[in-house]
Amino acid sequence: MMVGSGLVESLASKFTVSPTFMLAVSAEMLALGLPGPSPLHPVSIWHSSRVAITAAALRGPMFIAISTKRSLIGMLGAGWRHAHVEIVDGRCRVGRGMAVGMLSGYRVLGFDLETTGFNPRSDRVVQFALVGSDVDGSHINLQSLVNPGISIPEETVRVHGITNDDVRGQGGFGDHIAEMASLMEGSIIVGHNIINFDWRFVNMECMRIGVEVPRPHAIIDTLLIARRFAIPGSHRLGRLCNRFNIRLDRSHRADTDAGATLLLLWKMMQTYPRKFRGTVDEFVDSLTR
Repeated sequence: MMVGSGLVESLASKFTVSPTFMLAVSAEMLALGLPGPSPLHPVSIWHSSRVAITAAALRGPMFIAISTKRSLIGMLGAGWRHAHVEIVDGRCRVGRGMAVGMLSGYRVLGFDLETTGFNPRSDRVVQFALVGSDVDGSHINLQSLVNPGISIPEETVRVHGITNDDVRGQGGFGDHIAEMASLMEGSIIVGHNIINFDWRFVNMECMRIGVEVPRPHAIIDTLLIARRFAIPGSHRLGRLCNRFNIRLDRSHRADTDAGATLLLLWKMMQTYPRKFRGTVDEFVDSLTR
């Protein structure tokens, strides 16, 4: 597993952190045997049982990426000899990571859209992000602004900050769907409210331009998980991130929200390990029964 620290690109493995997430110097990191990065020693590497953790110079507050060695490996569902865990940032050369358990053997991608509004029939996509890792642990980061072909309402601009000037000259959805579909096919796609929002937009955009809708192996909706698990409080992405101690900056941007959703899934797996036993198909089926 790889978790990014202040990444220029949203480097990721099975669980991806967006560019705005940072590691925290904390008791939990010390429990992992990490000395923790410092301005005087910007890069520190620790190896133990095939675990490598790298962190670069800090410029501000840090975010907790790993709680404890025991909970991390427990979540992965394997012993140390089966787990390759890395924490990296954009200044360092990134290796490959492997997460075993429910997600093993799949390309796993966080997915999020920003749009001109809430109605898939009349509104359009203005930004998308797919961040995660391939089966071999290689990193995937596909994101772009999209020209919706219609004006972005001012009230929507106030939500995600994407203006008509931002998308002018960008390709339309049809210019991106082939590359998106090539990544989505057979993958596990993770999103928050993806079933009732993002995926409906994907369906309508594909129908509009006359192409087939991508066919992922499974779609995991963290909103559905929160409801099924009866997690107390609001189930909005920002509130859930706060509940699980996930720092979320620049929310309502596709790359940030896609990364936050993957980290939220990881936190849920860590908090409720018994609920994530079995295969990914069995888990998804259990959410709809």
